[in-house]
Amino acid sequence: MNIDKLLADFPSHDEMMKEHFQDPDFQREYLNLSLAEYLDDGDFNKFYKCLEKVIKARGSVTSFAKKVNIERANLYTLFNGEKVPRLDTIAKILKELGYTLSVA
Repeated sequence: MNIDKLLADFPSHDEMMKEHFQDPDFQREYLNLSLAEYLDDGDFNKFYKCLEKVIKARGSVTSFAKKVNIERANLYTLFNGEKVPRLDTIAKILKELGYTLSVA
């Protein structure tokens, strides 16, 4: 068996993840897990990277920024961990992504 041929027939990890990120259910679950991790460990940066992946999977950051009425540059400073956004900013982003919080 030729392992190189076998590997060539399978999609790469990046290709598989790109395909998964096109699925809104996968995006929602990814956001849920990321938010749960943030609540557990307080690491904003991991949560913001999750938001970035989901936003980019849905199109351009520029078009998303226009939809939520946030400067594109502000989204990038958030993604890079340079700035902690206000709660209302996070709420606008999550709402546009179709994420709803339920209070237990």
